[in-house]
Amino acid sequence: MRRPTGREELGSLVARAFGIRLPGRPMTPGHSTPLDFLADAFLHPKRDVAAWANRGGMKTLSASILAALEFFFTKASLRARVLAGSEGQAGNLYEYWTRWCDRLLSGKVVGSPGRLRTRLTTGDFEILSASQKRVRGPKVQRLFRDEVDEIDPDVFAASVGMLASRPEAPARTVDTSTWHRAGGPMGRLVGDAAGRGIHLHKWNVWEVLAPCPAERHEHGRGCASCPLAPACLAKARERHAEPDRRVGIAAECRGLLAIDDAIKQFGQWSIKQWRAEAECRRPSPEGLVYPAFDRAVHVWPELRLRADLPTWRSVDWGWNAFVCLWIQQDEAGRVLVVDEYCTAGTTTADNAEKIQHRDGGLRVEATFCDPAGRNRNDQTGYSDVEVFEGRGVRCTYTLSSWAREVRNGINLVRAHLRPAAGEPRLFVAGRCTQLIEAFESYRNRRVNGEYVDEPRKPQPCDHPMDALRYYFVNRHAPTRGETRRLKYS
Repeated sequence: MRRPTGREELGSLVARAFGIRLPGRPMTPGHSTPLDFLADAFLHPKRDVAAWANRGGMKTLSASILAALEFFFTKASLRARVLAGSEGQAGNLYEYWTRWCDRLLSGKVVGSPGRLRTRLTTGDFEILSASQKRVRGPKVQRLFRDEVDEIDPDVFAASVGMLASRPEAPARTVDTSTWHRAGGPMGRLVGDAAGRGIHLHKWNVWEVLAPCPAERHEHGRGCASCPLAPACLAKARERHAEPDRRVGIAAECRGLLAIDDAIKQFGQWSIKQWRAEAECRRPSPEGLVYPAFDRAVHVWPELRLRADLPTWRSVDWGWNAFVCLWIQQDEAGRVLVVDEYCTAGTTTADNAEKIQHRDGGLRVEATFCDPAGRNRNDQTGYSDVEVFEGRGVRCTYTLSSWAREVRNGINLVRAHLRPAAGEPRLFVAGRCTQLIEAFESYRNRRVNGEYVDEPRKPQPCDHPMDALRYYFVNRHAPTRGETRRLKYS
């Protein structure tokens, strides 16, 4: 077969060689399709690509077809590895892979497809469940990560170390997943895709749903009794801007997901799960302290320190941990977190020197801290704020009962993330990765199965969140009459 050079030609080849017509019609503005994802990945072999799609949305199928096509058409020796979010997911991909080995790749497979490894005349292909052990293996040119949100974040980050380009085979990643949970690996991938040069494709249940035949929907009469009607009709009315439309969107779909399967999902999932895992909206932020935080809104990748703006530091000392945030306020009154310094196992004196060096000569208006920092260390006899003062960093804190109430500081942050009126007033630089992840994972306590509006203690993300809160209670509290500046003696 001749190597296809365009999207439509590729779609025709997949239909002939794999017996599958991949959906190629987007039903939502800005959405992609499995065919678009495959074409982008196949026609641009140097490009990192990712797919955010629904459960049963043909993500794994599309990735397996991509792998088979690359091994069929490559002139180089290609090494590829799949890291799956679970053993079950690895098994699903293996089923697809063995089909392609019996069809398109039958002349290239050496021996028979192995459960873990398949040898081909054009390289080798491994399908593994993700673990720290699996990312310490041989170098590869193709790294497929399937169901990213089920992969341990540390394993996901370490897996990039497996990539090794060759002159004839540049290395790249191909990521696929449903976005199940806020603050997980898929959330970070979606938020950082543009900054990392990853081409992100997104589709949902309506892009892959099989067409509803006329004898089933009966031009609207059948829709009245269909269990999927609430979601299906809502989508059709939104797409066509016709609030009285009687025929659901399924009548226009051109995918492969059986309507009865979609009906089972809709009937057995909560509305939050349906919206996240079928319609691919952001996962439910239930339980998060700051559910309004959205990387797409509040993270500015190119945000940098500006010498012409006032600058404040805000620090938090924790047990064997330290966080410092650099915060500015622009002409429009927006609060900009422009840099962070997070460390563990370092001395207070070292931290004071590090943050001064990191200032870059800027004039800092104040350094805000936790009043608990004035407590003396049993071993040294000095408090953290005294050590800072001795190194030339004067600390400011407030003893007002209002400011020391955690909920009041949290409400100030919430009001800046999503004001009752007007635009957001809090933004974070893309380099502040610890603070961004803290926003997405800082959770409330759960009592008798219900979340209460009070942060769980302790949490790994406590320190960045506390440092941010100290800035707000010192700068934006209703009164600052009890704010004190410590003086070392």
